[in-house]
Amino acid sequence: MKRIGIVLEECLHHQIKLQALNEGKTVKDYLTDLIRKDLETKKEQTQ
Repeated sequence: MKRIGIVLEECLHHQIKLQALNEGKTVKDYLTDLIRKDLETKKEQTQ
C-alpha cells in the first residue's frame, strides 16, 4: 500500500466527510471507491 497526502478546502473536506458517513464508509474508502470508478470509466471509454 502507498499513502497520498492532499490539501483540501475545509468546505470540501466537510462535504466529503458527510457523504462518506451517509454511505456508511470511511473517508479513505469513499475516496478510494471514487478513484476506482473514475479509472474504470476512463478505461471503458478508451476501449
